[in-house]
This record gives sequence, structure tokens and C-alpha cells, in this order.
Amino acid sequence: MGGSGSGKIIAKMLQAAKRLSDAIAEKAAPQVGEAHREFPHGIRDGLDRTTRGDEQSAAELDRLGAAGHADRDNDAAQPATERGTPDSSIAEHTPRGGRDRSEVSAEEARELYAQVRDREPDAAGTGNRVNRVDTTAGPAVVRFGVERPIVTMLKKWMPENAAINYARECGVRTPKILYSGADPSTGRAFTIMQYVPGETRGFNDPEMMNWLPDLLDQVQLMSSRPLPVGMNLDIPEWQQQMIRHADDAYRDLPPEQRSRLDRLGIGPLSDYVQPDLSRSGEPTVFAHNDLYPSNLRLDDQGKLWIFDWETAGPGDPLYNAGFFLERMGKGVDDATRAQATDMWLDRVSPANSSVDTGATLGMYRTMEDWRGVTVCSETMPRAVSADPDRFEGWVDWYDTRLSRHPDPWPDIPKDELRTLLRGWVE
Repeated sequence: MGGSGSGKIIAKMLQAAKRLSDAIAEKAAPQVGEAHREFPHGIRDGLDRTTRGDEQSAAELDRLGAAGHADRDNDAAQPATERGTPDSSIAEHTPRGGRDRSEVSAEEARELYAQVRDREPDAAGTGNRVNRVDTTAGPAVVRFGVERPIVTMLKKWMPENAAINYARECGVRTPKILYSGADPSTGRAFTIMQYVPGETRGFNDPEMMNWLPDLLDQVQLMSSRPLPVGMNLDIPEWQQQMIRHADDAYRDLPPEQRSRLDRLGIGPLSDYVQPDLSRSGEPTVFAHNDLYPSNLRLDDQGKLWIFDWETAGPGDPLYNAGFFLERMGKGVDDATRAQATDMWLDRVSPANSSVDTGATLGMYRTMEDWRGVTVCSETMPRAVSADPDRFEGWVDWYDTRLSRHPDPWPDIPKDELRTLLRGWVE
């Protein structure tokens, strides 16, 4: 089929989809409750963004003509962004047929999964657990979801395996996916990934300034590549989606956890931060969105690798800077913290040079403190029950985060806070 014909067909499909969306919105809006009244507009907004990306793709097909189709049908080795197209799609980076380009067969993968699915994990994160295995392709890990994922309040933008493949195409060091599939008996998804020998450094690593430049090199590689089609948000749109997702997660918390936060005086995230409309039109970049020491590893040659891409997708370069800087740990001295901050802002700066970086980092610190206070209302009681000696450390932790923010954050004297937190445990 010629390029011009494809472009016309896509354009007609988009017009039909938009008319359907408008009809749904017009008919449904009067019938939904206030809490869901924005849904039809969300359909339109998402379609508008997808339409713009797809219209660009249709125009590109028309321009390339038959040559463009020949490259696509021959599955050229280079990713689309390197062949001159404006963006690439998420599907392009998702393993086809349950397989990446790998040496691990489906039969071997299922056998490895069966070996570890009932074992204690060698390591576990907020949403996944991993077990070490030996494969015909070398040392690897089997990764699959935990039964009770921790609610992190962070938005997931794209399938994690697609994000990993996209990051690898950017030149980022992250383990190769050897197999991606599902247990045929349960349908439970699992992934087999390359194992990277090395060590994960602590939050207060005294060697941090030696490997931070390597991390920033990789952050720059991510941010220099166009986002997948349909993810081209500007900064305020991205902030709004982050806030809205956190608010929704807050409202869905278990009643007991919500009760603790009510007693503490903590409401939804939108009570404390709003999108910065002065940054309208400033584009987001491809970002990890969860960079901190536990998601990094130094291999045996001292090279830095990045793990856990669950929340990767569009992001603000300053958000990733702030997230990392806030989680370095209080044991890092002021001089090192200042040096690391300067290095981040020098290497990964916003597209708009007039942005008040101090105010923006302050906004993201508020978001991170709110997230920490909210998430830990579930983990803190369990941690103290397991080790009562940790209680005073938690009192200090909550006191620090509550006291460094002005109204409308609750202003609670430390003795009163101690009594309140003690009620969470007892």
C-alpha cells in the first residue's frame, strides 16, 4: 500500500474517533457524578494528544512513501527515532510474542519460573520480587509481581519492559530482558533479565561524587531522546497527572490507613501543591522518575547501572533531580549535598532558562514529603511492631517532614506527635 493512501486512511480513522469521543462526552457528561465529571474531557485531552502524534506519523508516511513502508516491513535494525521519524510508539519497545531478542527459550523460561515461584525472594521491591537463576544465556534473575504491592502514589506511565527496552535504546545501562511471558497455568506474568554482579550503595555513600557523573551521563541520554508517541505532555500537564494520580491513590487507601492520616491532619496532595502554569509549553523528557540509591548498582568495573523502571515515562528534569537529592540521606554533609545539587542543575537543566529552580525543587520536596508521610502511615506501625526501638526514629522522621512546611501542613508539637504516632502502633 502506498504512503499517501495510509495517511488518508489514518486521518479518516482519527476523525471518526474524535466524533465518537465528542458524542460520548456530550451524552455522558450530564449523567455522571461530580467526582467523575472530568472524564469526558479526559477522553478529549488524551485523544487530542494521540491525534497530534498520529497525524505527524501519517504525514511522515505520506512523505516517505513506498520507501518508508519498505523500511518498516523489513524491520530495520535501527529504532524509528534514529531513522528520522519524529517519535516511536510504546508497542515498538514491547517484546513481541512474549520474547525479546534472547537466548532463553520459552521452555527454559517456564522451567526457571517454576523453580523459583514458591521460594523466598532474593530481593523484593514495592511491586516486584526477584530470584537469582542460572540460564543458558548466563546469570539472570526471574522477576514477577508481589502478592501485595506497596502503594507508592507514583504514577505508572508505560509497561515496565517497554520502558527498559526504550532506555537501552537510549544507551542507558540497564539489564537486558532475556524473556517476557506468563505462567500458562495461572496467567501470572514474569520476566527473566540479565543479572548484573556488583553492589548497591547505601543512601549515605561517601563515594557518591565518584559515580554521580556516570548517573548524570545516563540521565542526559534519556532526556535527549523523543518520548514515545502519545506521551508528549508539557510540564503543567505532567504535574497535574501526577497530582491527580496521587489524589486517587489517597482516596483508595484502606480505611485504617486513611484514619491515621485524618488524625495526623494530612489530606490529598492537591491540598498542598498545584501545577506550575508558568511552565506551560515546556516539554517533558523521557525520565526514570524513581532515581535513588536502591535502584542503582555499581558493577565489578565500577560502571553504574539503573534498575526498576516501573514509573518511567515523561518527566520534569527537575523532578528527577529533586527526587534523588532528597533521598541521598541525612548523613551526607552540606558541602557534598551542595556540590551534588550544582552538578545536577548544571548537567540536567529545564528547557526554560527562566524557571525558578529553587522554588521548583521546593515544590517537588513537598510532593515527596507528602508521599513519604502518606505511604509510611502503613509501613511505620509494622516496622515498630517488629522493632520497638525504632519508634523514636520514626517520631523524628515525621517531625522533620511536618515542621519544614508552612500552612496548610499540620503544625503538631513533637510531644503531641509522639502520642499520636504511639496510637498508630498500639
